[in-house]
Amino acid sequence: MRLDFNVLWVDDQQNAVKSQRDRIDTLVRKEGFRLQTQFASSIDAAKGFLSNDIYGDHIDLILMDYDLGAGGRGDDGLVEVRNIFSYKDIIFYSSQASDLLEMVAKKKIQGVYCSTRDDLPDTVIGAFEALVKKVLDIDHSRGIVMGATSDIDQHVNDCLVNIFEKSDQTHRVAILAVVARHMKEKRSSFEQEASAIEAFQHVAELLTKHNVYTSNDRLRLLKNALEASGLHTANVEKLKDYLNNTVPRRNLLAHVKVRIEGFSRKLIGRDQKELTSEEMKSLRQELLVHQEHFEQLNIILNSQQ
Repeated sequence: MRLDFNVLWVDDQQNAVKSQRDRIDTLVRKEGFRLQTQFASSIDAAKGFLSNDIYGDHIDLILMDYDLGAGGRGDDGLVEVRNIFSYKDIIFYSSQASDLLEMVAKKKIQGVYCSTRDDLPDTVIGAFEALVKKVLDIDHSRGIVMGATSDIDQHVNDCLVNIFEKSDQTHRVAILAVVARHMKEKRSSFEQEASAIEAFQHVAELLTKHNVYTSNDRLRLLKNALEASGLHTANVEKLKDYLNNTVPRRNLLAHVKVRIEGFSRKLIGRDQKELTSEEMKSLRQELLVHQEHFEQLNIILNSQQ
């Protein structure tokens, strides 16, 4: 599972469902996920989005309108989807037809929700909750957070490359000077830590030492590069917020203990407090905001001449 909730929306009148899409987006975002939609105006176009590779399509839910105009009938589209995927959840809806359940029964298709167009947001959220509840226990939530963190780290790497390649020679020298200074500091720190490690009396003490040019190092380098350019004040502030507030909360997940009580698995932080699902949702919401910021920053840096 990832922070994106991907929906293939089959409707030949995309503008007619804008309010429904906006409402669904708001509800999904409250849970710390981002709605991503791909619209298809016909059954044939929809089939083009579907892959026979169970791990390759990344579609979480399919919305199928009944009346697709020249693009076919939605009940036929249900059959086409089931021929490709036997398990994919589908919502079959219409602004006028009231016999959708009969159509589904006649086609003998399982795993289909039926809805009016007006009720579509509530129906989608019901399906969304049924899907994500399976992966929102603490263990899975931890994996989602770490996956989103990895995506952000990659955006940071791309931003660093972009800002360096678009910089003049003076700015490049300044960026590399930061790296050199940082490595000098790390070399000194590493020598001190190496001496401390040699004095350890228990292997458990090793768990407190981990140093290379970490993702935090690259974040700080990007901050310095942006500050030096003088063109990204707002982005620097957002980066600082991520670095100073979100990263420490995220890092707690790397140092939790699992406490097993019967069938229950609880994650206990260094403060001996249990991490709750509400805390995980709050962290997902923060990460989603920052992930979108780094995506946009990467686009900006990549487009600059």
